[in-house]
Amino acid sequence: MTSVAILALAASVPIAVAFALLVGLRWSAARSMGVGWVIATVLGLTLWRMEPTWWAASALTGALEAMNIVLIVFGAILLMNYLEVSGAIGTIRWYFRGIARDRRVQLLLIGLGFETIIEGVAGFGTPGALAAPLFIGLGFPPLGAAVFGLFFNAPNPQFGAAGTPIIGGVESGMGESVLVGIDVVSFQQLVSAWSGVITGLTFTFWGVLGVFLLIYWFGDEAERSLRGAARSTAPIAPFALALGVLAGVIQWAVAWFIGPALPDIAAGFVVLGVGIVMADRDVLVPETAWEFPDRETWSATWLGGLSLTSMDTDEPTKEMPVWLAWTPYLVVGLFLLVTRWPTLDLVATLQGFTVGIDSVLGTSQSWSLRYLYLPGTMPFIPVAIGTGLLYRLDSRETLGAWMESARQIAPAALTLIVAVSLTRIMIESATNPAEFVGMMEALSIVLAQGAGGALPFVSPWIGALGTFVTGSNTTSDILFNTLQYNAAAEVGISKGLVVAIQNVGGGVGNMVSVLNIAAICGVVGITGREGDILRKVLVPTVIFALFTGTVGMLLVYVVAPGVF
Repeated sequence: MTSVAILALAASVPIAVAFALLVGLRWSAARSMGVGWVIATVLGLTLWRMEPTWWAASALTGALEAMNIVLIVFGAILLMNYLEVSGAIGTIRWYFRGIARDRRVQLLLIGLGFETIIEGVAGFGTPGALAAPLFIGLGFPPLGAAVFGLFFNAPNPQFGAAGTPIIGGVESGMGESVLVGIDVVSFQQLVSAWSGVITGLTFTFWGVLGVFLLIYWFGDEAERSLRGAARSTAPIAPFALALGVLAGVIQWAVAWFIGPALPDIAAGFVVLGVGIVMADRDVLVPETAWEFPDRETWSATWLGGLSLTSMDTDEPTKEMPVWLAWTPYLVVGLFLLVTRWPTLDLVATLQGFTVGIDSVLGTSQSWSLRYLYLPGTMPFIPVAIGTGLLYRLDSRETLGAWMESARQIAPAALTLIVAVSLTRIMIESATNPAEFVGMMEALSIVLAQGAGGALPFVSPWIGALGTFVTGSNTTSDILFNTLQYNAAAEVGISKGLVVAIQNVGGGVGNMVSVLNIAAICGVVGITGREGDILRKVLVPTVIFALFTGTVGMLLVYVVAPGVF
């Protein structure tokens, strides 16, 4: 009988090779995962002796499940592109330029408010890609714009575009073949609730930490010390704490009581609205505005290779009333709020409208698409089409939005299809005539034995590793949810809490993701400065991961040890 250790070693090869190709040779995620898929297939058919039909059904079911996620991503990107070509995004940027002159206030409104909204309605790197140019337009150093575009998105990807990491990631990796004693929807709600607890607590200090790091890294010479940065942070700390606590409470409450589709959208809109009112009326805002040192003193590192004159060329203009620019986002948020509101009991009704395959290739594996419940098909795509009508876009602009969305979704779609198919093969390898434990189960047993009771402390680092390499909280969940779930079962602790900790860890990894950093450098125009950004965001990444692991240990062993 082949030992579990040998099986685990073999099972680690597909993921390890894919990661090595991504980081070492800088292959694309789709190409690297493709190699991992081939290795998993060879192992499944040879060492695990999977029946060819069962293997094919596993691979196909995974690909079909990935299409559910692709539809969410495509819908979110399509809506974003409609807003881009219509001038709505330009109007929103114009509006931000007229808000408070204190750089600390601007940082908090955009970071805690705007980026949180954009993550909730678009996700997949969009918040940083939109916020970084906005920061530069307001006069932030290019390096700072990139760093804080990444920093403030960290507590948000756990819910992503309308809950994609949980709705898509959990469901794709953990169907009926894995979950025992709980249905998929209930488990998603459980993961959503406890993810919200951890990210909600993080938000309470994230704004203050962001301001402190802004001053410590980009203040004048006297402020670039721990004492100097703390001195300039103290006056704005009440404002930052108020917005941070508000963001955390809203995100937690929505995640706990409503579900994973709305936490970011709701928290972002509330924080942005309240923050603008507070800034306009000088509530908790210091009398003396904080400003960066004179631009002539900025180092080449701060500028990231850009010239001071080039930073002033991007002047957003008002293309429409500000309320009209925000309308599509408000419609999306309102739809999700109404349809997910617990007392209205619409979720079960919407989930009843499905198309699917009951028996994939004649096996017991199945796939379904809940087209009135999946955020991509309802409301993203219909709202995007309605946005075109609202803004009276012509056929050329409409076609451009669709073509650009198709271009943007292609690499993400291929990556997701390969990743989910790979994961499904590894999970379903447990069904084999040799009666070996499956690939994921073998890895989970070894992880449980290695981490032991410290699994909740280790879990966020695994989630962060997945996102560090793949650039996606959703993909990290797809790859490691089942691993973490089974490891928790082996240790004898709450499986739902450990998967929630994994999900939060995936968001942590967004700050240091190789792909995300490269993408934001391209958007800002400072390609080649990835190392400078990584050195900065590594500090808050470690803080967030340690905090998540510590809170996770308390939740598992003290606060809620009896949770499923």
